[in-house]
Amino acid sequence: MSAKVLINGQTEGVISPFDRGLHYGDGLFETFLVQSGCLLFPNEHFSRLGKGCEKLGFPRPDETLIVDEINQTIGSASNGVVKLLLSRGEGNRGFMPPEKPTVTRIISFSPSHSILQATLKCCSLILCHTRLARQSVLAGIKHLNQLERVMARAELKDQSAEGLMLDTDGLVIEGTMSNLFIVKDKTLITPPLNNCGVHGTIREYLRQAAKRDNIEFKECELSLADVKRADEVFMTNSVMPLRSIDRLMISGTTYNMQKGPISEWALNAILSNIRLQIKRSNE
Repeated sequence: MSAKVLINGQTEGVISPFDRGLHYGDGLFETFLVQSGCLLFPNEHFSRLGKGCEKLGFPRPDETLIVDEINQTIGSASNGVVKLLLSRGEGNRGFMPPEKPTVTRIISFSPSHSILQATLKCCSLILCHTRLARQSVLAGIKHLNQLERVMARAELKDQSAEGLMLDTDGLVIEGTMSNLFIVKDKTLITPPLNNCGVHGTIREYLRQAAKRDNIEFKECELSLADVKRADEVFMTNSVMPLRSIDRLMISGTTYNMQKGPISEWALNAILSNIRLQIKRSNE
């Protein structure tokens, strides 16, 4: 099944060769999961998109227009993935951004026959050599400068595995396409993302769910040793939405990991919320 695409609301729209998204990665993106025709976690996605627009100095997009165009691309399909991309649009030669940008928006939908399974799936986590640069100005948002993750992902021979990324100070940050959680002594822990990394929508949801369900939760700096000694390790993103880690691979050494009760709680909390969103969308 091929993807459906709208460029600035047009099915036959084109991208200018002078678009700053092409020249400089001057833009943002969001990736939404669609299940049973329901766009999942829209508030969390649009909240992060708004913060990204503020950081980059973009005009905030019209959410009503964006949702309408997303629904056009989804059509009658039930399941799939929507990608929303915003760039600063055309500009003159050079780095200086235009004072009043005309934002380019690209919305694509890739349909899928698969549905979320209420089971805890596992994957391997492999340490990548490519590291994330520390840049607090861009930390948290999903900007278009993703070459670090592209290079890290290219290191993985097993494409079903996830790659673990450190920052340039050697601290554990996240996966190539996911946020990292570990469990130690019944405490759910995730790295702070003040200098690099992406504030994931599922990461934010679990932070709130942990408080609601009285799960001890904290953000703190993590080393590789912390991950190796963890009782449980799992990764999240908006499309997975959760994968438990059964093998941690560092420089040729494999460490066997165990899935456990906190991972099960996290998956069930996510799936319960998704079922609730679908139910409300059909009412």
